[in-house]
Amino acid sequence: MKKAKYRVFEKLRQLLDDKSAVTTKEVAKAMNLSRGVTSSYLAQLYHEGLLLKKGTKPVYWQLISNSQDAFEQLIGANGSLKNIVSQCKASVNYPPSGFPLIITGPSGSGKSYLASLIFKYAQQEGVINKGAHFVVLNCADYANNPELLSSVLFGYKKGAFTGADTDKTGLVDQADNGYLFLDEVHRLPRESQEKLFVLLDSGKFYPLGENKHFKQVNVRFIFATTEKIEDKLLNTFLRRVPLKIALPRFSERPLVEKYQLIEFFLKHEANRINRTIKISFNTIQVLVNQKQEGNIGSLANKIKLLCAENFNSSDKKAIEIPNNKNISGPNVDWLVFKPNSQDLLVNLAKENSKKYLSTLLSTLYDNENKNREISEQNLVLNQFVHDIKRNSVLLIYDQNFEKLLMQQLATATEKIGKKYGILKYLNSQKLCEAAKVLSVIQECLDLPDISNLLTLVSKHYPRTVYLCKQIRSCFKVDINNDWFIPIFLYAVFDEIAGKIESQNLLAIMVCHGGNVASDICAIVNELCGNYIFEAFDMPLNVSNHEIAQKIELYIRKQGRKYDGTILLFDMGSLSNLYKEVKVLLNNDLLVINNLTTEIALDLGLQIQQNKSFKKIAEKAESYPSTMSVKYFEGISQKANIIVSCMSGEGLAEEIKRILQKVLQTDVEIITMDYHELKSTLQRHDLSYFKNTNFILTTNNVDHQKELDVLNLYDIMDEDGDKRLRQLLKEMGETKKNVDKLTSELLKFFTIGGIKGRLRFLNPDVVIPEIQEIVAKFENYYHVTLTNKFKLSLCMHLALMLERLMLDQTSDQESKDTQEKSKEEKDFYHVADKIFHNIEQKYNIKINDYELSLIYELFKTNSE
Repeated sequence: MKKAKYRVFEKLRQLLDDKSAVTTKEVAKAMNLSRGVTSSYLAQLYHEGLLLKKGTKPVYWQLISNSQDAFEQLIGANGSLKNIVSQCKASVNYPPSGFPLIITGPSGSGKSYLASLIFKYAQQEGVINKGAHFVVLNCADYANNPELLSSVLFGYKKGAFTGADTDKTGLVDQADNGYLFLDEVHRLPRESQEKLFVLLDSGKFYPLGENKHFKQVNVRFIFATTEKIEDKLLNTFLRRVPLKIALPRFSERPLVEKYQLIEFFLKHEANRINRTIKISFNTIQVLVNQKQEGNIGSLANKIKLLCAENFNSSDKKAIEIPNNKNISGPNVDWLVFKPNSQDLLVNLAKENSKKYLSTLLSTLYDNENKNREISEQNLVLNQFVHDIKRNSVLLIYDQNFEKLLMQQLATATEKIGKKYGILKYLNSQKLCEAAKVLSVIQECLDLPDISNLLTLVSKHYPRTVYLCKQIRSCFKVDINNDWFIPIFLYAVFDEIAGKIESQNLLAIMVCHGGNVASDICAIVNELCGNYIFEAFDMPLNVSNHEIAQKIELYIRKQGRKYDGTILLFDMGSLSNLYKEVKVLLNNDLLVINNLTTEIALDLGLQIQQNKSFKKIAEKAESYPSTMSVKYFEGISQKANIIVSCMSGEGLAEEIKRILQKVLQTDVEIITMDYHELKSTLQRHDLSYFKNTNFILTTNNVDHQKELDVLNLYDIMDEDGDKRLRQLLKEMGETKKNVDKLTSELLKFFTIGGIKGRLRFLNPDVVIPEIQEIVAKFENYYHVTLTNKFKLSLCMHLALMLERLMLDQTSDQESKDTQEKSKEEKDFYHVADKIFHNIEQKYNIKINDYELSLIYELFKTNSE
C-alpha cells in the first residue's frame, strides 16, 4: 500500500490534468480527507521537492517540472542542503552574469562536487555555453611559490621571468565565458587576492610581466576553503563575494542523508567492480555512527576498503561484508547491492521489514493461539520497537508520519478514553510504541496477511477490539485497519483489557437530543473506571424502530454473547421499545425508562461488581415509580432447540442447517460452544430455559432433570430415535417431517464417517443413492431399520461400490457352493432388482459374495 502522502500526490496529479494549479480544498475534497490533514501531506510533498506552492489565501499547488536539474544528483538537495541549492541557483541566474560565491566546510564535505554541479546547472540553464570550460585550481599546490601561482592563474608575457621564452595564457583566460574554481583559496598570497578582486570588479587583469595592456574576460568564480575565511582572506576580497555557503560535516547531516550517501558509494563500488555487494546492516550502522574525520571523502574510502578487504578475484560470488563482530549466516540482516541495480536502500529495507513483520506476526499469533497473557504480547511489541534501532527497519521508519499519527492517536484516545472511562490507562508512552510499529507497517507495500491473528484477537478481546475500532474511526490519517487493531490493543490496552472483557452484562443507554447519553455514559464509566455503558445520542424525532436498528448494529459488533442486556431510555413508550429490542436478543433483558445519572451509576456499580442479572433486575423493581421497569429472563423468548458440539460450533451449525431445512414449526435453533453450554447450565436455573424444547449435544452434560438433553449419536439407536420422535411430535412436527429429519441426519453422519475412507467416489453423491436402496429394502420387507443399522449399512454399501469400481473384489466371490435357503434365494432375487439401476450407472456387477455379506448384515440385525 502506498504511503498516504503519495496517494495524495497521485490524486493531485490527476486533478492537474485539467488545470494548471489546484487548492488544498480541492485536493481534500477529492481524497475525502480533512483540510488540515491534506495540508500536512501537501507540505511534506513540498519539502521533498515534489510540488511548487504559490499564493497565500488560498494556496495553489503545482507539479515541479520533470526535467531533472544538475542538483538532483546532490544527496540532500531536497533536505538539509535545500537552502544551499537555492542560493547556488541564485548565484547562477542573477543578471547579467551571476555573482561569485565561496564554499566553506571541512575537508571531504563535498565542496568540489558542489562546484561542479553549479557549473552543470549553469550549462543547463543556458547562462553559459555548452562548450564553456570548468577550470579548477587548487591553490595549495603553489602555496610555497606565490610567483608561480600568479603566472599559472593569470598567465605571463615573454621575458617576465627567467625561462619565460614565450607568452602564455593562464587559467583565467581558459575560463573565459565559463567557470573558474579556486579550491583552498585561503592559500592565495595577498598580491594574488588583490589581483583577483580587481578582476571581480572589472573583468580586467594583467598577465605577469605586463603593465600596459590589460585583458578583458567574462569569468564566473567559485571559491572554496576549509578555513575560517575572516582570518585568512582580505576583507576587500571578501566584500566582492556576496554569497558564503557553509557545507556541514558528515556527522551533522540528517540520518536519512547519511544512509543515502552510504548507498551511493556502495552502488558505485558494485558498478565499478561489476560484483554484487552484500553488507550487514550492523556495518552500515557502524559507518553511520562512526566519526568520519574526512567526512564524505573518508566515508567513500572506508567503503572501498571494506570491499577490497573482502574481495577475492578467483571467487565470482558476491562480496560479503559482515558486521564488526564477524558474524555471518542467516541471522545477519543483509542488504544486497547488485551492479546497475536501481534498488534504493529504503526498498531493500522494506524487503527486510516484511521478514521482521512476518516474524512479529508469527510470534503474536502463536502466543494468542496458546491464550498467552496480553502482557506477553505487549513485551513482544516492545522488543520489536527496541530492535527497530538495530536493524534495517529503521530505514523506513518515518518520524514525520509517526508525529502526525501521534497527534491523531492523542486526539482519538482523549475522546474515546473519556467516554468509556479508561483514559488513565492510555498513556503517551504506550501510544508512542503503537505509533512506531504502525509507522513501519505503513511503509511496507506487501504486508503479511494478519486475518488469522485478527480473528483470534476479536474472539478473545471482543469488547476491547470494539474500543480499538472506535478509536480508529476518529482518525483522519490513512493506516492499515487490519494491523491497527491487534497492534494498538497489545501496545495500549495491556493493563485494562482483562478488566474490560470480564463484564458479562451488556449495558446501553439511549437519550434524545444533544449529548445527554454520552455525558451520562462518560460520568458513569469514569467513576466505575471501566467500559460499562455504551451511549447513543438520538434526535428528538427518532422512531423506536430506528433506535432498535442502532442497538442491533451495536449488538452485532460485540462479537460475543452476554448473560443479559440492560437498556436505559430517557423517555418513550416502554412497551413499544421493549417489543422492538427484545426480539434482537437471546439473553436476559432489562429495560428501564426515564433514566437518571444516579440510577445509571447504581446499575454501573452493580455490573462492575459482577452482580447477576437476576439480582440487578430484582433491585430495579425498587426504583422510583416514575421509572418504568420491564424485564425478560431466559435464553430466548421463542420456542427453541439448543445444539452444542464438543468439536466446535462448525458441526453445530451444520446440524442447525439440517433442522431449519426440515422442521416446519416456528422454532429457533440456538448453537452454543460446548463449554458455553456447560457454563450457561451452571449459572441459570430451569426458568432460564423455559422455552427450550430440548438440547442436542455430542457429549453428556450435567443438567436439570426436567430439561431434555439428547446425545446426537444416541439418536442413531432405537431408544434415542424414539425419544427424538416423541419430542418432535410434541412440538407439532408431522411423522413425514420427522422421517425426513432422521434421514437427513443419517445422511450427514454417514457422509462424515466415510469421507476419509472413500478415495474415488464422492460421498455427497453416492450416499443419497444408497439411502434410496436402503429405503427399497425397508419397503419390500415392511420393516423399519434402526438408524444405527442404517448408518452401518450405508457405510458398508458405499465402500462396496468403490471396491467393485476399482476391481478390488474378494478372492472368495462365487466360490461358496453351499445350498442357499429359500429366504436367502429370495433376498438375492430382490437385491438383484434393487441394485439394478446403480449397477447400470457405475457399470459394475454386485456378485454373490457381496450379496451374501449384505444378507448377513440384514440377518444379524433382525435376530
